[in-house]
Amino acid sequence: MVFRKTLFVLFALFFFLGCGKSEEPSTEAGKGDTHAGEAGKHEGERPGVIALSPEAVESAGIKTEEVSLRPVNVEYSFTGKVSVNETRLAHVGPRIPGRAVEVFANAGDYVKKGQRLAIIDSPELGEAQSQYLKAKTAFEIAEKSFGRAKIVLEGKVISTGEFQRREGEYLSAKTDLKAAEDKLHLLGMTEKELSAIGKEHTINSRVAIYSPISGAVIERHLTLGEVVEPVKPLFTVADLSNLWVIADVPEADVPKVKKGQSVAIVASAYPEKVFKGKLSYISEVIDPETRGVKVRAEVDNAKGALKPEMFATVRISTSEKEKVLAVPESALQRDGDKSIVFVAIDEHEFEKRVVEVGSRLNGLHRIFSGLNEGEKVVVKGAFTLKSEGQKGEMEGHGH
Repeated sequence: MVFRKTLFVLFALFFFLGCGKSEEPSTEAGKGDTHAGEAGKHEGERPGVIALSPEAVESAGIKTEEVSLRPVNVEYSFTGKVSVNETRLAHVGPRIPGRAVEVFANAGDYVKKGQRLAIIDSPELGEAQSQYLKAKTAFEIAEKSFGRAKIVLEGKVISTGEFQRREGEYLSAKTDLKAAEDKLHLLGMTEKELSAIGKEHTINSRVAIYSPISGAVIERHLTLGEVVEPVKPLFTVADLSNLWVIADVPEADVPKVKKGQSVAIVASAYPEKVFKGKLSYISEVIDPETRGVKVRAEVDNAKGALKPEMFATVRISTSEKEKVLAVPESALQRDGDKSIVFVAIDEHEFEKRVVEVGSRLNGLHRIFSGLNEGEKVVVKGAFTLKSEGQKGEMEGHGH
């Protein structure tokens, strides 16, 4: 009886221990399933990938194009800087010492040819005008005397010697008057101002400083009441509708540039805009320090977008051909300071890709990195994908 009870207890204990062990794998398996689910969840989150429904793809009109090597003209780029066209530049100063009594122009003003910039009061000008009036009076007297002499000479009232004396006085007075007029012209007086002095017989020691060209006042070195001298320019006026871009061409690339060649100019301030120009000058001397030559391109600036001292790149396209990776301009989008494209993973998923973009060639942009040949890039509807991506980023930050 005791033996049976002992056997029963041992059997029950064995059964209990066996059941406890069988439950442990089940618990571990449950844990494994949980980790597997979490792993699957993280794999589903794919940064930079935008998924759209078939309806959204159709609504956005998304179209793709395969990235391929395209034959383009070889293009060379040279760094440079925008400069004032010195053939359209004027340093304006007084022709006579004096004091500034009126100043009309300021830096940044647009002035027309012949417009007054300032007025100078000059004692030297007053003295020159006084000499002119004396010479004018002497000439008028000599002219009348000579006229009378011609009349009376015919009646033999005066001798030939007297007639010659009066003729000499007339010619001398005429020469003196011409010299006085020329001096006033050299001092900056116009013919109209000179005529007014002769008619009114009054001295005006003030003279205006006029702009010799139409353009913008880019420098002003004059204040009211300042004493000025002819050696000092008071204003700098520049016609900014046509500018120069000066660039350095390495010695090895000199054979590739020719005078009259068309160039594309891209300013740092306008990386997406191309200005057209022509090479107007190639230096005959190589700089011993840079081992390059200076070239100058002229560029139209009628709209005033370019400013002197802006940094720019001069691009010269040659007849040489090479095959490069390139995509249409419509494929590119800006994301901050980066250029991006969207690569199609399948019909409904698109990956945002940062690319390094080169120059624009025949409506295409060269790609240096970020894309591979054969990949499909979105060429229509890229802006919609960019907007969806930004929306997703904002929602992610919100959570």
